[in-house]
Amino acid sequence: MPASVWTGSLSFGLVVVPVRLYPAVKKKVVRFHELDRTGRRVRHVRVSEPAVEWEAPPSLPRHEPVFPPSRELLSNDYDLTTPAPQIAYEEIRKGYEVAPGEYVSMTREEVAALAPEKSRAIDVEQFVDAGAVDPIYFESRYYVVPDRDSTAAFCILRDSMASSGRMAIAWFTLRSRRHLCAIRPYQEVMLLTTMVHADEVLPADFWVTDGGAKPSDKELKMARLLIDTLTGPFEPERYPDEHRSRLLAAIEAKAPERAPEAPPSPTRVMDLMAALEASVKAAKAARATQQAPPRKRSKRKAG
Repeated sequence: MPASVWTGSLSFGLVVVPVRLYPAVKKKVVRFHELDRTGRRVRHVRVSEPAVEWEAPPSLPRHEPVFPPSRELLSNDYDLTTPAPQIAYEEIRKGYEVAPGEYVSMTREEVAALAPEKSRAIDVEQFVDAGAVDPIYFESRYYVVPDRDSTAAFCILRDSMASSGRMAIAWFTLRSRRHLCAIRPYQEVMLLTTMVHADEVLPADFWVTDGGAKPSDKELKMARLLIDTLTGPFEPERYPDEHRSRLLAAIEAKAPERAPEAPPSPTRVMDLMAALEASVKAAKAARATQQAPPRKRSKRKAG
């Protein structure tokens, strides 16, 4: 079993379930390192570009340094064969590109101060129908696995979501970033999928020609017949990565033979029903408060 990438709790209402997140997908991309002609590994180093005389735009504060465009550096006479001095990691700052080749500088401490507060909780905001979220919002996937002492509460939540056809929309913090996510039942565990935000989805503003005449009913019927003929259950094993297989086969053919390697505080069950009942009452009270019409003020009669 792979190592967990996050440990915390899944909270909905007043119920808290300790859980762990495990990677659900591992991309099998064939990656190459750079080698020289003798077969030694090539390493990259951090160097600074040559300095040029350039003044920051007056619209920016003087304490916010902006670095000159790279195109100006390329236009200057500079001997690229001369090795530049290496830059220590502690001296490197963050740079945000505000215009092509122009950067606003921030220290690592300034960036860290803006990071979200660390949290070990997956906070469920609401439940939605399982098919209500367009797949364009889905990103990375993780298995949600309960701790050994919290399987009862975990199974109640999982089975209730499965029987109602719902999934949870929640927030959680992973690697100094707050993620929006969707959680749904998956086999014996649950699947957490991080989501992109609404302003990160690009609009599909493309003009598509209709191809001339409107399709006839006969053409539409024939196209539907073809779709029905090719329709069947989805079997992911039928679609392997053939390019990766060819690359690995070529690498294996060139690799020398080697000897085989050696094989390498939760909610208590007795309190669960009380927590569920209290959560339902709190949710109904919050909804009633949101839906209640505002009271009209009574006018006092003049004395």
